[in-house]
Amino acid sequence: MASSSLAAVRLTRRIPFTLAVVGTMLVLGIVTGALWSPFAEHPWFDDVAFGAPALADGRWWTPVTGSFFALSPWEYLPVAGVFLLLVGWAEHRLGTRRAALAACTCQVVGVVGTSLLLALLARTGWAWAVRVGGELDVGFSAGVVGAATVTALSLPAPWRTRVSGAIAVYVLVALAVWGGIADVEHLIGWLTGLAVARPVLGPRLGSRTPTGRRQRDRGAAAGYFAVSALLVVLAGFTSGSTAGPLGTVGSDDWPTGIVAVTVDVVLALGLLRGRRSWWRVAIVLTALGALTETLLLVGGLVLDTPGLPDDVPLYVLSLALDGGALALLLVRRSSFRARRRRGPAAGTRLDQDDARQVLRRLGAGQRLAWMTTWEGNERWSPDDHDGYVAFQLHAGVAVALTDPVGAGPAGRAELVDTFVDAAAAAGVGSCFFSCGPEVAALAADRGWTVVRVAEEAVIDLPGLEFRGKKWQDVRTALNQAAKQGVEHRMVTLADEPPETLAQVRKISEAWLGDSDLPEMAFTLGGVREALDRDVRVGLAVDGDGQVHGVTSWLPVHAPGGDVVGWTLDVMRRAPGSFRYTMELLIASALTTFRDEGALEASLSGSPLAQGAGDDARAPSGVDVVLDRLAATLEPLYGFDSLHRFKLKFQPRSVSLSLVVPEPGTLPLVGLALVRCYLPDVRAKELVAAARSSRGAS
Repeated sequence: MASSSLAAVRLTRRIPFTLAVVGTMLVLGIVTGALWSPFAEHPWFDDVAFGAPALADGRWWTPVTGSFFALSPWEYLPVAGVFLLLVGWAEHRLGTRRAALAACTCQVVGVVGTSLLLALLARTGWAWAVRVGGELDVGFSAGVVGAATVTALSLPAPWRTRVSGAIAVYVLVALAVWGGIADVEHLIGWLTGLAVARPVLGPRLGSRTPTGRRQRDRGAAAGYFAVSALLVVLAGFTSGSTAGPLGTVGSDDWPTGIVAVTVDVVLALGLLRGRRSWWRVAIVLTALGALTETLLLVGGLVLDTPGLPDDVPLYVLSLALDGGALALLLVRRSSFRARRRRGPAAGTRLDQDDARQVLRRLGAGQRLAWMTTWEGNERWSPDDHDGYVAFQLHAGVAVALTDPVGAGPAGRAELVDTFVDAAAAAGVGSCFFSCGPEVAALAADRGWTVVRVAEEAVIDLPGLEFRGKKWQDVRTALNQAAKQGVEHRMVTLADEPPETLAQVRKISEAWLGDSDLPEMAFTLGGVREALDRDVRVGLAVDGDGQVHGVTSWLPVHAPGGDVVGWTLDVMRRAPGSFRYTMELLIASALTTFRDEGALEASLSGSPLAQGAGDDARAPSGVDVVLDRLAATLEPLYGFDSLHRFKLKFQPRSVSLSLVVPEPGTLPLVGLALVRCYLPDVRAKELVAAARSSRGAS
């Protein structure tokens, strides 16, 4: 209780401006009686409230006095509550000076700007402007919207985009659907917030990258059509009950509405991905809309067509909206160059041999780097950078496998940025899966989404000894193996006799067992990868030549080509084999690598291991997909038990992460990862696997 009280005291000290404004609202509400009777009925309402009539009559003080009231008693709770929540958030995050400056500036400009704008529009005879322009209003809502807008722009990605987009949608849709004087104030306050964000925030606003600008262009164009679709949907629910600046919203013509919504949504999705074909369709539609509105304006103003002059303001507004969208699409046409989903362009595709030469020359930036040379991956090398990024393209997302292979940390960082830019230019999303701390830290600095997906178990080999109580299980395994005549052999599998190879294949087939899913891929190799002559294979063999288990180890290269470490890939044992087969295989391999002078060995990550992302971060959509996939596959592949087994070898943990630069691709990343691991699986196989996993649990 004492700690809660102390925290409350600290919070109140952090938001003095917010508390002062809310306190003033409540005190004035009590003094004037506005807390229990409608303020509009008070005799001094006209002297306090702001609006175009107040400015016309010379009541210049009303933008200040009207800010501390609500129109009716019931509105005090939401008015004061929203102010306390949003402006308090702004003050807590930005500090009192910045928050007060943003809120007061946006409030004054929002109120005065609305009065001037409506007074000007009313002169055109526009019925909506005449009606709303004659109203008076009170409240601090324009300042609240502006302060929230500025604060949203101070957030790191992806929350900056999400919160800013939510505010924009609310402001624009509320204006179009309801179109009251407060909605106009919110619009002006929002625009003011966008304008003052740079001087208020300074360096906190962050720098603009080519990828960020391109995504903003695409988001703005897509947002235009998305809001249009939303308005049509809302029209079906409002059924002509409101009349905003666009006229009465509501229609019973559902077939036409469904077609309009479908077209708008498809266009929004296509533009969000930068597709050139949908950009062309959007150009045609907005140009036709602008042309139609221009002809109607000519008919109303020049030809004096009956009935049209009353709708001239509406056509002017519609023309401004379509014209603005058309201008954006034309001026920013370079952001919409994606034609087909073929992954990043403007680079070279490396074959397996070329990639391995580059990997040996530059060295592995991450212990999983050899996996980038496997079949199934494309290896993209930009023309002006040394190195490559291995990726697979699924569900419109280029999934890069582990860290890029590049010339040191600086070279790998450049490859990360170049790959993200090239993918965005090609109209596909991008992410990095199973990347190490280097890329995760780089992503965090850029404000990208980072999701921890596994823990890599790494063992430092120099001085490794199986001594002490913590190594008891390993010593027991080695002793029992010696008693039963089971020995470890480190071999090149491709050079083994056919009967040995046949046993290895049989073990692999038995490992799959009766599962309804095929062998997984991506970061999980099999016998095909173990047959590579650069890969070393450990066999547990008894005196009769029976193979009890098999492991394979991928090389880890230093710059120049020296092998300085090994990474565990295949790890399988035969049914009914020697109990301590896997302990024998791994412990023997570690001592072999240690004696050869290797620096470290990785037992690899435990893919999709439950609990890998046990940080305090709220789960994202990708977390949910990974968790559900893990729950389905755990009884079949045993990731959790594998993770626990590796702990016997006292490894140090290194986080493996999923990095997603653009939050808009998050819904597709989970599907893309499923396809990476199970590229040939069919939907019915996934359903069967889910059923069998429930039965096994």
